[in-house]
Amino acid sequence: MPFLLLLLLAFFAQAIAQPLRVESLLNPAVTQETIWTTVCIPGWTKRARPPSSYARRIKAALIREFDIPKEMMSQFELDHRIPLGLGGAPSDPANLELQPWDEAVEKDRKEACLARAVCASALALEEARRRIWANWRNVGAGCD
Repeated sequence: MPFLLLLLLAFFAQAIAQPLRVESLLNPAVTQETIWTTVCIPGWTKRARPPSSYARRIKAALIREFDIPKEMMSQFELDHRIPLGLGGAPSDPANLELQPWDEAVEKDRKEACLARAVCASALALEEARRRIWANWRNVGAGCD
C-alpha cells in the first residue's frame, strides 16, 4: 500500500476513534444562541483564523510527529477538525490535523454547505458539528 494511503487510513482511524471532546475542539464563544453574532457574520472565519506563523509551526510539528518526509509537507494543509465556520477552536492543537490537499477542496465545500444550513436555521449547530466530526465525507443536509 502506498505510504500516503497508509497515512490517510491512520488519520481517519484516529479521528473516528476519538470522541468529540467539546472543551478542546470548540470555540466557547460560538453556541446556537450566538451564531448570529459569530459564525453567521460574513468574515467570521477570517477574523477567527490563527496567524499563519502559528499554523506553520503546528503543521511542522505534525509532519515530524507522523514521520512524514519534509519534502511531502506541501502535500498537506493544516485543517480544523471542527471547522471555524461551525465554531471550531481556532488554535487549539486538538482541533488541528493534517489533511491531504487533494481532499481539502471537497471537505471545504461540505463545511461551507453545513455552515450555510446552520445560518439558514435549517440545521442546528450541534448537529452540523456532529456530522462533520462523524464522517465529513457523508454529512447529509443536501451537502453530499
